[in-house]
Amino acid sequence: MLILSHLQTVGQQIMNHSRRMFIISTLGLAGLGSTSGCLDVLSRSEPAFLSYKGIKVQWATDRVQGYVADLCWLWSDGQSRIFGWEPEEYPDIVRTATDVAVSDETFRALQERFTGVRFLVGLSSVETANLSLLESDFGHLDVSRERFNRLQFGDGIQVNPTDSGVRIRAIQKGEHNDPTDWTVTIGTKNLAEQFPDSQVPEPN
Repeated sequence: MLILSHLQTVGQQIMNHSRRMFIISTLGLAGLGSTSGCLDVLSRSEPAFLSYKGIKVQWATDRVQGYVADLCWLWSDGQSRIFGWEPEEYPDIVRTATDVAVSDETFRALQERFTGVRFLVGLSSVETANLSLLESDFGHLDVSRERFNRLQFGDGIQVNPTDSGVRIRAIQKGEHNDPTDWTVTIGTKNLAEQFPDSQVPEPN
């Protein structure tokens, strides 16, 4: 069952992560270009699971060229829990903990509101035990919206390690671990309230 709450400890961890990831930068739109992981036919592969799903957005102000912040952030240890937050303005993104996706309509709204939108996933080895908070063995990958929508918590994933990270070779729906009985804690956040001095664009 999806629990929408602000547990004090989890909420503080999430807030701390968000503030670390909130970067005042001079990135141009090219900095938000997708470097999507692609299907690969190489024979060498290893199993992984989805440990992170996130959406980052960028907007410009009259003071700086680009602010970058987390719009949505979810983390899982792949064994027993999922937690994070969903954006208050877009409640349809997190339908359930295993159905996190961005529709065509919501994507258009995000593109109209922000100057850049990125979709990220974090992948971890199935041999990793007791992952630390926010940790992903293979790092975070920029992916297309279609792949972001397809990858869900509980899926099995085959990856090919490379010198620069990993490539996603195959997605096996629901084959890693059944998250039905996992503890799920997902709160809501409003980006403008979270960063009141950063001229966050209003939703259209």
